[in-house]
Amino acid sequence: MKKPFLVLIFLLLTLSLTAVIGTTKAQTATVQVTIYAGEINTSQYGFGNSSTTITSPGPTLTFHSGDTVNVTLQNAGTMAHNWAIVDTKSSTGTVLWSAQIASSTNGVPVGQSESVTFTVGNSGNYYYICQVDGHVALGMWGNVVVESAIPEFPIPLMILFLAAAITAIMAYTGRFNFKRTIKL
Repeated sequence: MKKPFLVLIFLLLTLSLTAVIGTTKAQTATVQVTIYAGEINTSQYGFGNSSTTITSPGPTLTFHSGDTVNVTLQNAGTMAHNWAIVDTKSSTGTVLWSAQIASSTNGVPVGQSESVTFTVGNSGNYYYICQVDGHVALGMWGNVVVESAIPEFPIPLMILFLAAAITAIMAYTGRFNFKRTIKL
């Protein structure tokens, strides 16, 4: 009866340790994004992952809080465009995290590209848009989804799990006598 119980404890601790190691915070990612801006037709504008895949709305961008992101905007259109992450789907929305390329009055020229690097903030749903007057209404926007970063698992708790797993292994192999050590 004692050995099956110890095997169960050992397995539970091993699984717990595996889960702990698997959920420790990864290095903050550096994400590279190239997005193309342009016109689909005379009454609809958009963004795409290439100059031939421009859609309205543009492709959804997904990041994690704390990511460092480098976005390059390639203007594949016939007029100047810009790019910004904002809190509302409006050219008057507040720009978040300094995530803006060019401006509404001084956009990226046709055939040119510009870049911005920023650190993603709080999790939530946001928008990227072209702030040039009237372009959001013509479809130049897309969704930005920011997911929570993987929480960092506290090192002392990880050490505790590791010590418990080692104790269970020693007890299972007979190298640790509970009765003598703990005086049961």
